[in-house]
Amino acid sequence: MKFDNNIQTKYIRSVEDAFAAIVARGNDEHRRVAQSILDSEMLVRVLPVSEVNASGVTGLIDVRKTNSKIADDGIGFLEALGEVHIIIAEETIDTGGQRGCEGTFVHEGRHAYDFAKVIESFSDAKVNPLSIFDPTLYELELEAHRTSGEYMLMVGADEYLHEGLELMILGRNDNGPCYLNNDGICQRLRESYGLDSDGNQGRTASEILGLKLNF
Repeated sequence: MKFDNNIQTKYIRSVEDAFAAIVARGNDEHRRVAQSILDSEMLVRVLPVSEVNASGVTGLIDVRKTNSKIADDGIGFLEALGEVHIIIAEETIDTGGQRGCEGTFVHEGRHAYDFAKVIESFSDAKVNPLSIFDPTLYELELEAHRTSGEYMLMVGADEYLHEGLELMILGRNDNGPCYLNNDGICQRLRESYGLDSDGNQGRTASEILGLKLNF
């Protein structure tokens, strides 16, 4: 993982602490995703929310360069992660604190991981055309919301669980323990994203990123 130039030291520290917490407190999947990012050259940027328009977003650093590498064949997974950036809003860290920073990188980190898998599969399409990985936006968000909920449950602190309940990612029966709320996640995707498994699944990852198959 690398940082863009001119990021304030306090933001670098917050991001590094967030990844350390994810590795320490998450499940095997959280650790695998976080460690892959740490081992790669994935770029982290920190910008005002007025420029990000979200708590965080994930995309490509330079789609033309990525497509050129795909055309040249053979981008490995960690190299593919180096084509990706995550932008986190300053306000996510300033107002959301460590919980907000961790939550953003759990969610957006899953997107980065999946985008790298798409890039890797596209670069290998000539050899393995049947193994192309190109999930829809619905599938991407379903996976990111699921992994976010699982992280909240792993941490188990009240502020994490409360946020999960507010977002409908988690559920609770009376005063019992919280659980991953799959129905609530699907409702959230319908109401907040306009996505549905039986209707509009949105564009595919390659369409969102502007990637071209290597044929």
